[in-house]
Amino acid sequence: MQKYDLIVIGGGPGGYAAAIRAAQLGAKVALIEKDKVGGTCLTRGCIPTKAIIACTNLYEQIQKAENFGIAAGQPALDLKKVIERKDKIIAKIVKGVGFLLEKNRVEVIYGTAKVLEAGKVEVTRPEGRKLSIVSCKLIIATGSSPAAIPGVTLDGKKFFSSETALNCTEAPEKLDIVGGGVIGLHFAQIFSALGTEITIYEVLPEILPGVDEEVVALVKRLLKRKKINIITNICFDSAQSCGKTLICVGRTPNLAGLEALNLKMDKRSVWVNEKMETSVSGVYAAGDLVSRKMLAHVAYEQGVIAAENAMGSNKTFTYDNIPFGIYTHPEIGSVGLTEKEAREKFGEVKVGKFPYAALGIAQAMGEIEGFIKVIADAQGKLLGVHILGAEATSLVGAVALAAKQGLSIEQLAASFQAHPTYPEGLHEAALSVLKQSLHGIN
Repeated sequence: MQKYDLIVIGGGPGGYAAAIRAAQLGAKVALIEKDKVGGTCLTRGCIPTKAIIACTNLYEQIQKAENFGIAAGQPALDLKKVIERKDKIIAKIVKGVGFLLEKNRVEVIYGTAKVLEAGKVEVTRPEGRKLSIVSCKLIIATGSSPAAIPGVTLDGKKFFSSETALNCTEAPEKLDIVGGGVIGLHFAQIFSALGTEITIYEVLPEILPGVDEEVVALVKRLLKRKKINIITNICFDSAQSCGKTLICVGRTPNLAGLEALNLKMDKRSVWVNEKMETSVSGVYAAGDLVSRKMLAHVAYEQGVIAAENAMGSNKTFTYDNIPFGIYTHPEIGSVGLTEKEAREKFGEVKVGKFPYAALGIAQAMGEIEGFIKVIADAQGKLLGVHILGAEATSLVGAVALAAKQGLSIEQLAASFQAHPTYPEGLHEAALSVLKQSLHGIN
């Protein structure tokens, strides 16, 4: 029976990050993966959707070429080639992750894991052979799968998940999307660009839960302009579906194979403390299995903290100031509290906004839709920043650093930006909080 210092179950962002970090600290590590290293984000989520969105965004830009004085004719998009490009990108990155694991001396064991007891795992290899391995510590990072709707069978034809949608080589004439969250909006944008008539059904009062209300309001107006129909406060009835329906109602943690541990649960997720420890001694967990925010970068951080603590450290994880990006057109980038959350928590807050239309670079690039919104408490501490506009997903990175370091609005406003650039809008929004904006109305 092979012995290790650490066994990691799941080769997604949380799992492979944990395995690499533990190996860097000198541990003998086994990583068990039933499919491909990289997990949902790389193979069935973040990367493939962005690869497709890059194509559809470019397609839409070319259609507007005459606005830039370019005669490009009528472009045509070959969806089959788009999917082929996406698959090549995934294969290349999967190979890269495998290379990193190899160079860090992580032993990757392909197969389905079943935990027999804390520190002892049985792996069923693809050919059916069983292998038992043991370790001092265990990190579980088994990820999640698309959630289902009662009474709806995902047949891959009439009803299908986001994973199936990533391989569609023909755009349907009409498409119902159940779920107005990030995944639903990504696919609404993709298929709308291809000429599909889209209707989004959301059971909650509003789409994009957790996103600042002003951002959502403008997103809805922009989606309406693209003739994307949105129906909220509605429970989707499968009997009413007369065409293809994409189900995007969230994700469910993967718990199969963990039953013997009898782990403490937090609703549907595995409970962990701030050190990523489960209720079983020596067993840690990270990523979608435990997270309140199912984001790859959250899984990376949780995986690293779990690995370091498994190796004897004393690190903690917090959900404060986690940035996120949404690849609508224009993009959304946010970090920290929304205005509603800030007012509920602190009462009096200060808010500053600056429109993209007032930025010289936005006018030059033809990207004038959107705004940057900055929120501070009464003492001027930065609480949140919400961006809807070009390069928002990149801009939010600098904001996340500022928020993480506890910078004040005065400090943010003092760090002026190069001209002409989009970050100027962040500077002006911070100045707006102080009633000092030079290019906007205070």
